[in-house]
Amino acid sequence: MPRRFLALFFAVFFALTALFAGTVYVLDPYYHFHGPVLGMPLWLRYPRYQSPGAAKNLPYDHLLLGTSVTANFHTDQFDEALGGRTQKIIIHGAYFEELLRPLDIALETHDLDQIFWGVDSDCWRKYDADNTWEDASYLFDNNPFNDLHYLLNKEMVFYTLTEMVDDLRAGGTDDEHTGGYIWGDDKEWSKEAALATYQRQAEKAAQQVPSDSLLAPAEENLSHVLARVDANPQITFTFYLPPASILFWDKTDRNGEIEATLTMQQKVLEELTSRPNTRVFYFMDDLDLITNLDNYCDHVHYSPAVCQELAHRILQDQPMTQEEIAPRIAAFRAFLQSYDFDALFAS
Repeated sequence: MPRRFLALFFAVFFALTALFAGTVYVLDPYYHFHGPVLGMPLWLRYPRYQSPGAAKNLPYDHLLLGTSVTANFHTDQFDEALGGRTQKIIIHGAYFEELLRPLDIALETHDLDQIFWGVDSDCWRKYDADNTWEDASYLFDNNPFNDLHYLLNKEMVFYTLTEMVDDLRAGGTDDEHTGGYIWGDDKEWSKEAALATYQRQAEKAAQQVPSDSLLAPAEENLSHVLARVDANPQITFTFYLPPASILFWDKTDRNGEIEATLTMQQKVLEELTSRPNTRVFYFMDDLDLITNLDNYCDHVHYSPAVCQELAHRILQDQPMTQEEIAPRIAAFRAFLQSYDFDALFAS
């Protein structure tokens, strides 16, 4: 009796385990093994977990890379302008190493034509060594044995797969056109919303921090980025610095970091424009855009409508030249130095 019971128990156990793992393998919500199957549309919701699989196993000719301020771009806008297929890889609040990993996978596995990379100002000033996020390494490495962490993950069946199936049953095909990772449907894009979410530092810094204080992390990040640019001369890299709102600059001013931030940005722009296969756009000094807080839901995130406008400019306008960097930074510095930040908060 005990022997028959144990045999039945293990038979049921292994059958359920195989069913569990097989379901994850076939539907594969993180695209770890393959792209969508059985006619299922693209489904992208979890940036850090889905980025390696998306970079490796989805079909694309162009890559759109960035943080949360790039998430609301629509890839079909790029497809229509460029032909082929564009894939979005998004990591919210990313450090550079988190973007470089899926980028390296993409460069290794795909014959890319263009890469569009939105890198916000705060990203340039962060050291990778300060990142406390613990990666699910089994999603990035080539060790097939630790794939069991993915195939037998209870969160996968009881949460992620359930969410995926529910979304697709409801007719969720938007990711086919947007590239996934869309957020903000529940956000209010207005001056009132932007001000309500912004916590202003009570006291302004007594003096500006040294102008070169942010250069070290920026130069470290540039070295990694430009290594990829130089190693892939056949690919056009388009970089853009997104337009954080005037509230971002109020925060920067309160911290005494305006000069350091502009010095860092000028260094980044000069280095990025120094390569023959790069295009660079600087949207930080678009005064009409950044001073209109109705474009924002907080101090840095702009509306999907702004995303579509920026995409149009990136695809149609002429990029920044090295000669215009210094004059534009100087003009923007003068604007910020004379701007009445306190008026933003006047009742």
